[in-house]
Amino acid sequence: MDKGTTFFLVYAALAAVATALCLWLLWTVMRPGLAYYLPAMAVNLVFGLLVWGFLLPFPLLLLLVFTSWKQPAPVRRIVMQYIRFLYPMMRHLAGTKQRKHVLARSYIQFLNGLVLKQNLHIPAERILVLAPHCLQWDQCPHKITRRVDNCRQCGHCTIGSLLDLSRRSGAHLAVASGGTQARQLVCALRPKAIVAIACERDLISGMEDVLPLPVLGLLNERPYGPCFNTHVDVSALCRFLERLTGENYERTRNSFSQFTHYMQR
Repeated sequence: MDKGTTFFLVYAALAAVATALCLWLLWTVMRPGLAYYLPAMAVNLVFGLLVWGFLLPFPLLLLLVFTSWKQPAPVRRIVMQYIRFLYPMMRHLAGTKQRKHVLARSYIQFLNGLVLKQNLHIPAERILVLAPHCLQWDQCPHKITRRVDNCRQCGHCTIGSLLDLSRRSGAHLAVASGGTQARQLVCALRPKAIVAIACERDLISGMEDVLPLPVLGLLNERPYGPCFNTHVDVSALCRFLERLTGENYERTRNSFSQFTHYMQR
């Protein structure tokens, strides 16, 4: 197990215990007052179920991480909603900005791992590669958010490489200017899987919104700051497509690796 997953599981365990402890304290404070209106057994039962409800799903989470269990859709949905509920508490426990940043990356890595463990074999034409508008060169005159084929593949940004990969692999490429348009694209195209490119915050929000649809998150690179002339590792995207489709794009991946090296010079 990698360090990112370990980091995430440690904070998930802390968040589950902290939430259960808060519920227990709430029960301790409220029990005397509720005893006037409800039987003591009913009060104890309700709060007991709530406390154990936040503790019992955690072993199920560990089971999904450490075993090759096929993850039935209802179980996966329960676990993902559980983690989604715990994540705000995890961020609060992380404290510092740096730890929150590491936690966000480990969360994305954790979600990717759950998808990859399913060993999906999805036709490339049913996969949506969803890219942010900030990947486009800021001085480009061509509008690509509605029609990505308007890209002239001039080499100033990685949109051209994404378009080339899309054409070679058969996966559908779309560029969204924001979260609302991204959700509209998902609803319109109805893919069976998504590879999403974005920053940590947008990735986590988007991956949670489309549950239980399989989504692989790929972080963009921000050499000029957020939301401006960002980059993405196209070779990493190619590897994600290979894992989802079961195909081998080695020649395509090598050509993109050479292009990335050229752009970084």
